[in-house]
Amino acid sequence: MAFEDLLGTRDVNVYADFLLPFLDQTSHVLDLGCGDGVLAIGLASHTAHVTAVDLAPEDFAAAEVYAAIHEISNLTFAEGDATRLAFEDAPFDACFCHSLLEAGPDPAQVLAEVWRVLRPDGYVAVASTEYDGLILAGPDVDLLRRANGIREQLWQLAGADPFLGRELRRLVGQAGFEDVEATTKAFSYGTPALVREFAEGRAAECWDDDFVASAVEARLATADEVAEMAKAWAGWGESPAAYAAFTWCRAVGRKP
Repeated sequence: MAFEDLLGTRDVNVYADFLLPFLDQTSHVLDLGCGDGVLAIGLASHTAHVTAVDLAPEDFAAAEVYAAIHEISNLTFAEGDATRLAFEDAPFDACFCHSLLEAGPDPAQVLAEVWRVLRPDGYVAVASTEYDGLILAGPDVDLLRRANGIREQLWQLAGADPFLGRELRRLVGQAGFEDVEATTKAFSYGTPALVREFAEGRAAECWDDDFVASAVEARLATADEVAEMAKAWAGWGESPAAYAAFTWCRAVGRKP
């Protein structure tokens, strides 16, 4: 997918709505675990400057090119480890962590680093998907739920936690932040285009050689079974009965 197309899939006003009220045009924001950089570009329109950091610089390479072409001068991308940030103490007014804490690094260590680099009265905003929050309707639901369960188990075997979202309020509070507010938001796939997009992503995953090999090695499914799951996702994506939604847990807290 072209980067311009990615920009249309994630609107910062939807994905970072719980942080935006705490930002203004003087804010310096750290986007920690920025991934492909789509949300960092969105945040740049709401702030004085965004510093976007990720462990894999190849993930945000297209965003860097896009920012340069479109002269987005208040956005900087940098390679970095969320557990050992290369910043002095307290340069940021806010930190945004989307899809980071559940992905493998020690959440307490990440939040300790966030605390260190935030100014007093700065805000942290974290969001993690909650795998127990999958809503799924349409054909072959039992098979597709099994496919999602394999995805979940492989994620756990890789050291991630697909159920961390429900713990965000506790984690942010234990890190020392105050006025912590936790919420849950559902992201829905209920139009032909969105259903097809969701299905294509899941089907592509089931056709991925590494995914198949990992599922077989972990004795979660045979290669033929995973192929059937891929076909089921493709069929589901064309069904007028298909509907999916994922819940995301979010929490925002203030450094006193």
